[in-house]
Amino acid sequence: MLARPLLFSPFCGPFTLPFLSVKLLLMKKFPLSDTLWDLWCICTVVGIWPRFIEPKLLAKTPLRIAIPHLPEPLLHFKILQLSDIHLNAATSDRFLKKITNAAAKFAPDLVVFTGDFLCYSEFGDKERLKTFLNSFSAPYGCYAILGNHDYAHPVSINDKGDYDLVNKDTSQFKKGWNRLFFKGQVTGKTSPAVKKIGFHQELNSLLKETPFQLLHNQTVQIQVGSSALNLTGLGDHSLGRSLPNTAFKGYNPKYPGIVLSHNPDTFPSLKNYPGDLVLSGHTHGGQINLPWVWRRLSLMEYPEYKSGYHTLGTKQLYVSTGLGNIAPFRWFAPPELVQITLERAS
Repeated sequence: MLARPLLFSPFCGPFTLPFLSVKLLLMKKFPLSDTLWDLWCICTVVGIWPRFIEPKLLAKTPLRIAIPHLPEPLLHFKILQLSDIHLNAATSDRFLKKITNAAAKFAPDLVVFTGDFLCYSEFGDKERLKTFLNSFSAPYGCYAILGNHDYAHPVSINDKGDYDLVNKDTSQFKKGWNRLFFKGQVTGKTSPAVKKIGFHQELNSLLKETPFQLLHNQTVQIQVGSSALNLTGLGDHSLGRSLPNTAFKGYNPKYPGIVLSHNPDTFPSLKNYPGDLVLSGHTHGGQINLPWVWRRLSLMEYPEYKSGYHTLGTKQLYVSTGLGNIAPFRWFAPPELVQITLERAS
């Protein structure tokens, strides 16, 4: 009864019949609600772009970040920011190749990954993730932090507005529907269950087989000629693991610094700590940038830091829209590769 009106809808796209056939065959494997959602996207003009086109695009965002008293050896130093790949079975090899090709053309001095390698802490594509990460290199190294999907269990906002364990058995459609009608406020509190979550041992072990060095509440100095760059990596805010008092202990105030913090909601709390530029992800840029909708789907303590460039006093923040998706649906928030060049503030 469902397929007939969809097939003959005036909003049907030209590829309705083949896509519909495939989807009907896959209905036994995937939740019915998710399958029906894809059918709607296929059979309406308005659904094709955000479901099948925009998530496969790649925006390359050039940023020129001015830092006061930037040492001469760091002038025009290039940093590539990757974030939120959420690698899963739906992530195509073609899209991964597009990312690595664009990164190679930029030829960064330093590569940073600001969290969420995994999707719901699932580790089904171990070799593909390893191959993808091993395709990056930079003269001054590759560094990474963890996101809220990169620990032993994923964490998100519950119906009370607290950070809590995610129910992996709930379909994407139902999760999105529940989020749309969330009436509370994000509290910033973590549930007792979240505080017990440990590291994702498989992911941490895999990272040791790649160029990416994990920074978890620690600072390293990257020697660049006669100068250096502080690089600080924080644990994830959603799990209560962002510990700046610990992370900045090794920070050398003689040199400028970059801070990696997966969740941009940490930005106000970092105002009185060192560091010139904070790099974040997590929000997917709102993912569906329609009035009212994005605020519901991207619940934040500070919604003004949804995406893009911001300042707070002398500190700067850039929030990437990320590369991958938990749910493959983006509207006015294409996947983003951030290409940063450091300059000296006049």
